[in-house]
Amino acid sequence: MPETGVAYCLERVGLAKPDWKTLVVEGSGTSKATAADLWAVWSDLEHWPNWSPIHRSVAPVDANTLSIGGSFDQELGLGFPVGVQHERATFDEFQPAAQVSWSGDKNGIRSCHRWQFQPTPDGGTRIHNVEIFVGTTMGLIKPLVGRRWNRLFQRAVDGLIAATTGAAEGSPRGR
Repeated sequence: MPETGVAYCLERVGLAKPDWKTLVVEGSGTSKATAADLWAVWSDLEHWPNWSPIHRSVAPVDANTLSIGGSFDQELGLGFPVGVQHERATFDEFQPAAQVSWSGDKNGIRSCHRWQFQPTPDGGTRIHNVEIFVGTTMGLIKPLVGRRWNRLFQRAVDGLIAATTGAAEGSPRGR
């Protein structure tokens, strides 16, 4: 994948490179499914909890949710010490079956989340799911949450692949 989303998200949160207050969380994998097939599952926001272990619920805010400026509410189970978070996300990039992102600044933490779907030469798709969090609080809790959140992001990618194809295919990292 030419750009993994990390550089994009760093720019969105105002950084050239990560520092001690930055947590980069990501998951990736390759599916035999087409980007369009993966997108069909991904874009059904209300069903994210079926394949994403992070999500407890997701609800579109209005009829134009799936577009730039469209919003959705999500309830995230992030574990200790963060717990359950309720968040409204608004798409600031939206290219169906290619890439989407949303960014925010809440309680002193800036963040950017990006999903990418890159077709592969064999007709499959490379998927990348990345989020960057920046703030003093994040720097302090990073040792407590970093590895677990990376596993959750990887499981979300694996879950999307499984929900699309009926069986998990190869992911580059352990589950």
